[in-house]
Amino acid sequence: MYDRILIPVGSKTDMRLVMSLAEDFLDPGGDITILYVIPSEKLPVTAVEWRKAMRVISEAQSISIRKKIEVNYKMKNNRSVAQGILKEAASTDYDLLFMANPRTASRGILFGRKVDEIVRNTTVETAILTYTEGQPVSCKKILIPTSGYRHALRAARIAEALAKEHGSEITVMYVGGRKDDADAVIQPLISDLEANGVKGKPLFKSGPIAQTILDEARHGYDLMMIGATERPAYQEFLLGSTADRLVHDAPCAVLMVKTVEKTY
Repeated sequence: MYDRILIPVGSKTDMRLVMSLAEDFLDPGGDITILYVIPSEKLPVTAVEWRKAMRVISEAQSISIRKKIEVNYKMKNNRSVAQGILKEAASTDYDLLFMANPRTASRGILFGRKVDEIVRNTTVETAILTYTEGQPVSCKKILIPTSGYRHALRAARIAEALAKEHGSEITVMYVGGRKDDADAVIQPLISDLEANGVKGKPLFKSGPIAQTILDEARHGYDLMMIGATERPAYQEFLLGSTADRLVHDAPCAVLMVKTVEKTY
């Protein structure tokens, strides 16, 4: 699915979770780059920062050896961690930038200030997982709410990879006023899933978008996947009040996939 994955990490990164999901996304023969950005423009870095970085990298290295995954390691310094990550993502031909963050309590901030800055400015396809600390992340039952076919396609592609690895049950959901509109959006996604050997269940509901999705998510889903583009029509869904409610109030983990394709 992806040949080159960039994973920025920090001292609080759940390396087991990140590496496990990245392994599911990675094409055979692909490689992962672990990036640690030290928040400083000064060299040499302090001993404290160096130890933090090496502790995280050592943990990633031990996991990659056990899983037999090809992993590269990079340590960069930049006054802004977000800018350091964006600079690295743009400098090499990565095809996915993947991060995982515990759910933040701050309304109006989706994944944390640094990560939100990265999401808004990334030039690379980006996947952000948000989860509740202390709760395991599973992929057995996946919900893909969508308002349009193309911006959900990448989320569906990742769901396919997870389904093949974990036997996931996938539901594609459309919230709106007309069943015909729902069919036009959902059926191509269902057909695409089935063409790749994965069964998908279509679901149409009407009502307030965020609340209706959250109500459905409480029916035993493990993971919600949101697909979005940087095109203006989807900015509200990606970075507005709908996304804010889904990310903060979902009873399960949420994986947001942003593609940077501008034309189709």
